[in-house]
This record gives sequence, structure tokens and C-alpha cells, in this order.
Amino acid sequence: MTAGPAHLLPLQEIPIADDPFVLLFGSIYLLLVLGIGVWGYMQTSSTKDFLITGKSIGTWVLALTAFSVIQSGFGFVGGPELIYAYGTTSFWIFLTAPLGFLVTWVLLAKRMRLLADIRDVLTLADGMYVRFESDLVRLLTGIAVVIGVIAYLATNLAALQYVMRAIFGIPVIWGLFGGALILLLYSMLGGMIAGVWTDFVQAITMITGAVIVFFFAVSFGGGVESIFRNLESADPAFVTPFGALGAETAVAVPIFTGLGWWIMFSLGAAGQPHLITKFYMSRNLRILRWGAPIAALSYAVSSLLALSTGLSMRSMVAAGEVAEVDPSVVGPVFVLEHTPGVVAGLILAALLAAIMSTSDSFLNIGAAAISRDIPKALESMLKRRGLRLPLYDVESDRQELRLTQVALAFLTVMSTFVVFFSSELVGILGTIGWGFFAAAIFPVAALGMNWKGATAAGAIAAALGGMGFNLVFSAIPRILTQAGYEATGSDISGFYSSTMNGVPVGATALLLAIALFVFVSLATQSNSRVPADIAALIER
Repeated sequence: MTAGPAHLLPLQEIPIADDPFVLLFGSIYLLLVLGIGVWGYMQTSSTKDFLITGKSIGTWVLALTAFSVIQSGFGFVGGPELIYAYGTTSFWIFLTAPLGFLVTWVLLAKRMRLLADIRDVLTLADGMYVRFESDLVRLLTGIAVVIGVIAYLATNLAALQYVMRAIFGIPVIWGLFGGALILLLYSMLGGMIAGVWTDFVQAITMITGAVIVFFFAVSFGGGVESIFRNLESADPAFVTPFGALGAETAVAVPIFTGLGWWIMFSLGAAGQPHLITKFYMSRNLRILRWGAPIAALSYAVSSLLALSTGLSMRSMVAAGEVAEVDPSVVGPVFVLEHTPGVVAGLILAALLAAIMSTSDSFLNIGAAAISRDIPKALESMLKRRGLRLPLYDVESDRQELRLTQVALAFLTVMSTFVVFFSSELVGILGTIGWGFFAAAIFPVAALGMNWKGATAAGAIAAALGGMGFNLVFSAIPRILTQAGYEATGSDISGFYSSTMNGVPVGATALLLAIALFVFVSLATQSNSRVPADIAALIER
């Protein structure tokens, strides 16, 4: 990892906790997480248990788990980072995301749960296969999940390295590789059962801690009025309705960035597979009723931590009261240096658990795509041509479970290397992963499960268009830069920026995918057939 500009606090110099409460809470939480993983292992006897907990969770667990997998390391490390760096631009994420829960529940909660009753589905790709009766849709959904998981898992591992450094005092690189190893062990043992219950415990802790930290942050900045006065005097753009992201350039317009994030984090929530597949796990339909408001309110309250710490720290830097720090570590620095040890220990330990449990959710859906969705789609497509996929010869559920666990290791290694070779901010990595999922999956899942006129051809066009646009204008420029072809990467990024005036790539890709889905579906409806049970489900 790079250390950032020379005038900022180097990442290796992140403050190390000198209060015994931080080390105590961190150690207890780590042991608790591993203990839940062992317990989850003892409760897991099938792939269904490992991936969807056997349809066993209730209202509060479902709602808080849904909130947790969306917030996690992105919200609690990436959130303060984005707000500290760009000001109120980031409000368009944190004030919009609660709306995303409501959109997701309305569009998908009941339909996905009913789908799990009428068909044998364990993954999102399973669901999209039975909806469209297309192996290619299943294949593309699986591929989208794998690519998005690597990007989003990297977000959490990037946050994890800083938290491990802050709690245990180890070098950042040890925090990355050691944290990834612990995560892999935890995920391979417990599966989704462990992740759900760890999510539930850490969600309650995070909500409580966010409220406490909010009051400390506002007090540290001298009150809300003082914070905004300092920020406005240093940079008026920082506290305008659309913030400072892109305000310093000639091609980016903050209003377009803010509106793009509004689209991504409201509609795009219904394209996040780690959230959507939670509906399979509900005990019954009645449990879904209050999930959306609970999850939305929980996210809104927990966002107080990111909003207050990011603005307060930037305000004190503007006032000359504290030294500037690297945006990547604003959250950990504030908690360690400006809150009591008990609060710091509570927050950092809960964040450690949040990263572990959320990463577990990503690993499970990604591993299932590798071991189940993609091979099954390829096997079926080849079988129709009289061919066979020799690598996929699963004779039992137990063998499929073991293949899923091997895929967990592959994804962990890949995501660790993304963090190791990337200099991206945690928050930026998070928006990239979110945007990729939104564009590739929202039209196929959210629109497909609500519109009988949706066709497999429309789903294929949307998935290819959404993924392709994100890869060309988001992933490829970064890969080229890391490979030493910085000029080429900059040319591609520059072309997009000059054309779209600051609209996030993910937002443009999402709108493109929706348009492709609708237009291609309308053009191919004459060749489309919706299974009778799926048509009845859509009409409910």
C-alpha cells in the first residue's frame, strides 16, 4: 500500500491503542467471532445450511443482518474517509442508502422468499435461472457476483488492515495478510450461519457506538455551527449541497456526482446480491413486514459515526487545531485519539466483527457462484451440444460443500492481492463494488421479478452491458495503471470524465443496463415464456 502524500500521516504510523480496554475488547471479539465460526461449523451439515441457514432467521436478525452487510468496513472506515476528503458530496451516499432498503424490500423481499418456497434455490443465480429459464443468464449472474465480490471484499480487507494495526499494533501488511487468514478460517468453518449471528451482535454494538461517537465528535469540533463555519472558511465548496468532489477540475461537476450516487445507492441497493439473498433465509413472509424500516433506521443512525467524525476532523484541520491525516485512517485515528478507551475498544472491536461477518457474506455468495452457479450453467450449455465439463463432477451435497469452501480460499487470495497492489481509498473501492453489482444485477433481479414482460434476451443484454461498461471505464484503467501503463489508463478515465462531467461510472452503467433490459425485452417478447408458477409469483 502506498503511504499517501508526504504531508499526511503515513499509514504505518496509525495510532496504536495504548488503552488496555481496546486490546481486551479486540481480543474478546476476535475470539467470539472464531467461536461463532466453530459453532456454525457444528450447525452446518449441507450446502443449504452453509449458504442460506436453512430458512431459519426472524425479523430483527434479518433486518440487522441486512443493515450490517451494507454498512460494515465501507461505512465505518470508508465513510469517514470520503467525508473527510470530499465533504457533503458523500452525504448523497449516507442519506440515500436508507431509501435503498425500502426500495429493495418493496421490489424483492416477498418475491424472493416465495421463490425459495416454490423452487429449489440457494443462490441469486439459481433464482435468475428459474425466472428466465436461461443458462446464459445464470452464467452471467454468477460471473457478475464473482467480479463484484472481489472488488467489495477488497474494500473490507483494506479496512481490516487498519483496524488490526490500531488494535494489536502490528504492521499494516501483517494486518492485511493476518486478517485475511483469520477471515478465511472463520468463513470456511461457519458459513452463512456464523455470518448472520455475528452480524446481529455487531449491528447492535455499532448502532450504540455510533451514537456515542457522534456526541464526542460534535463536542471535539466545538459544535455543529463551529464545524461548518471552519469548513466553509477553508473551502466553501466543502459544505455546499453537492460537496467538493470534482470541484477542483474543469470536467467534473459535483452535482452530477451527488445525483449519480443518489441513483446508485437508492435503486442500486436492489442489485446487491449479499442483501437480496438474505430474503431466502427468512422463516416466513410475515417476518419481512418490518424489516425495511428497521434496517433503514439502523443504517441512518449508524451513519452518524461517519458523518460526524469526517466533518469534525476536517474542521479541526482547517482550524489548525490538529495535523492533517491520511483520509484512509480518519475513523480509527479519531476513535483512538479523541474518545475514551472503553468507547474506542467497543467501536474497533465491533468494526472488526463487522468486517469479518460482512466479508463472510461476500465469500459465501462468491464461492457459491464459482462452485455451483458457473459450473452448472456451463455443464448444461455443453450438454445440449453433446459435450461434458470434466472439472465439474460433483456426486454429493457434501462434495459440493467442500468445493464451495475451496472457492472461499481462492476469492480471499484474489481480494487480498487487489488490496496489496492498489492505492485506492477504502470508500472508493466500496463505491466501485457497489456500482458493479447495481448495474449487472438490478435490472435482471429487481425488474425481472416484477415484470412478466422481461425476457432472457433483455437480462443477457443488461448483464453484458452493465458489466462491460464498468470493466472498461472503472476496472481496466486501474489495472493498466498498476501494470505500468498509467498514460493509457488515464486516457480511458479522462475520456469518460470529460464526457460524463463527474457522473460515477457505476451510475451510468446502471442506467445503461436498465435501458438495455427494457428495450431488448420489449423487442423479444414474442419469443418469451414465463413459467406459470413464476408468473403467479410476479402477480402477487
